[in-house]
Amino acid sequence: MIPYFLCKARNENKRFFIQFGGQGNSFLKEMQILYEREDLKEFFDVVFQAIDYCIHRDDIKLEKNIFYPEGFPLKDWLEKRKQPKEEYLSICTITFPGNQITQLGNLYAFIKNGYDPDEFLSYVHSVTGHSGGLQAAVIFALGKKNKDLLDIIYNFIIWYTIAGYYVQKSYGFREIPEEILEWSLKSDKEKPYPMAVVSNIGFSELEDYIEEFHNKYIEIKEFPIKISLINGNDIFVITGHAKDIALFRKEYYDIFIKNNYKWNYIPVSAPFHRWDTMKEKIYDFYNDEACKNLTITGKDLKVPVISFTDDAINLQNIENISEYLADAMMNQVLYWEKAIYPLFQEDSKIDYVLDFGPGKITTILTKLALKGTPKEKLIEIHSCVGRAGLNYVIRKVDPETCSSSL
Repeated sequence: MIPYFLCKARNENKRFFIQFGGQGNSFLKEMQILYEREDLKEFFDVVFQAIDYCIHRDDIKLEKNIFYPEGFPLKDWLEKRKQPKEEYLSICTITFPGNQITQLGNLYAFIKNGYDPDEFLSYVHSVTGHSGGLQAAVIFALGKKNKDLLDIIYNFIIWYTIAGYYVQKSYGFREIPEEILEWSLKSDKEKPYPMAVVSNIGFSELEDYIEEFHNKYIEIKEFPIKISLINGNDIFVITGHAKDIALFRKEYYDIFIKNNYKWNYIPVSAPFHRWDTMKEKIYDFYNDEACKNLTITGKDLKVPVISFTDDAINLQNIENISEYLADAMMNQVLYWEKAIYPLFQEDSKIDYVLDFGPGKITTILTKLALKGTPKEKLIEIHSCVGRAGLNYVIRKVDPETCSSSL
């Protein structure tokens, strides 16, 4: 018996596009499902070791009360001995590694349950990731397995965790005035964050509202509201200080409601994909051992990894992968349709998209991007998220018929 999609690849020469999600998901419930799996025990042992290393670093211990006021007791959370508040899970020092660990758990289970990279990568056209998911895409493209895979996961989790620390340290914790907080809780039933999804609206119209807003509130131009992620023709993420994002929401609330423009805050405590969040402080992270210890180059990648940046560069052409990943996530505007451009190429011959999460947002975004195109009915998209999603992808079938799943 072999995994279903490997059987389809062998018997019918099916080709795959692999994608990973990014921030904005409440990772803990997904991770608790993964923690139930016996085949992920060694994976979580490595996860706990990496987090333990990070929170016991001398520099982080000195500032633990600021950046980890309730610690990072992930094992207690997974075994439900402690229950963190959702607000705590949104802090960059927690949510950034938390989301990545979740998708890496899906990936590790995928490889351990029969998708041997030595064979499966020959059927993979290319890989990408949405925001922080680009790091997981790199891990996939390295083609590692067994101890080598666990070793690179260990180093990447340290990378993720320390990157989150540097972002939060650079950006700080910013207060939301009581008046605007009360308005947001009353109108949107949620606390404002420095990133928000705005959809059902055109790019130019949203830009016009932002420009008009800045002209009215001149002081906000010091750290302006920006369109930092372009997830589709009418799906965008705007970034700024949470208080300013909320004020923008209030300013155009009636117009947005009247025109059915959708609005959702992303639960993360600092804005990504804009240079002015970290500015030159990104070089502090470049010089940290967490970044320097990842000595991966583009030549190490066995399949193309497509960036989400405007040039949609193949990371096989990048010399310092670790620094590039930090720059892309922290500084560069994200264009999802450019990250998945191979799906639209006539000669790419991609049959399946496999999405490793976390969450199903990128699955939805890719489906929307393909809607109405010639490839819509030619490409199947499958999410590995949750019990049902992962079990479907790793189910075993007869190698001759690709049926009779266990």
